[in-house]
Amino acid sequence: MSLTDREYLAINQARAMLQESGVWDLEEDLSCLIDRYIERVDKGRAIEEFMLAVQERCNRIPLGHIVGMVEFDEMPLVVGSGVFIPRPHSKIIHKWLEASTALRPGASVLDLCAGSGAIGLAIARRRPDLKVTCVEFDEIAVQYLKRNIDRIACKGVRVNHLQADIRDEHAFTRFTHQVGLIVANPPYVPQSQELLPEWSDHHPQASVYSGADGLELIRQIISLAHQLLSREGWLVIEHGEEQAQAVRELLKQSQLINIQTVIDKEMSDASGSSVMTVGSKSR
Repeated sequence: MSLTDREYLAINQARAMLQESGVWDLEEDLSCLIDRYIERVDKGRAIEEFMLAVQERCNRIPLGHIVGMVEFDEMPLVVGSGVFIPRPHSKIIHKWLEASTALRPGASVLDLCAGSGAIGLAIARRRPDLKVTCVEFDEIAVQYLKRNIDRIACKGVRVNHLQADIRDEHAFTRFTHQVGLIVANPPYVPQSQELLPEWSDHHPQASVYSGADGLELIRQIISLAHQLLSREGWLVIEHGEEQAQAVRELLKQSQLINIQTVIDKEMSDASGSSVMTVGSKSR
């Protein structure tokens, strides 16, 4: 192999780290990692794997599930079959947070329906002064969530995780009236709506669809928020553009105020625009 000094330094550091961790086949593991991330030894095999990946993509397998990785807000997150792939659309939440003065240092944040943890991790990266907890119920998604939390921790990003069903209000009693911000990108697609096969066939159905009108889990989140938000707490929910009026009405019925829908047309793609609605208990 023809490696740079920087690559040799990284390999030597990796060898020391693997040895300290106690892995049982250090050199084989290291060799595989070098081949995967630094330089492919067998170019012919690399081309074969490339064509297999292309074939999977032609079968409409999501790219993130093929490569096992997705970049979100400058963070490389692990994803795969069985977990929702975070979309750039969700960065609308972080844009709002940066422009807002609503959250004081030390405030508690809950990322509900967290999946791989993208939204909560990005909030913690941008606002290390906040106490972020990612909440996920699905067993497979939780495994990816915990991997990403541990993975990004090496960059100094600290996030807690909680495996809980948002329909079980008793699981959140310790947060009652203690949360400054609840964020959520829940499943919000109506059950009868047709989607691209990447979403309809190759994502977990529970991470995409939510009842006849797509609002089933959003209703539950709003109900839970009423229990958990502090006096000046905020709720931020990502949803479909055509659901904006319905979501605003649900927030009003829950006696939230300062309600507004934000649409980021810059983040539009084949799956729609980036849309969220926010509301607070008081301000």
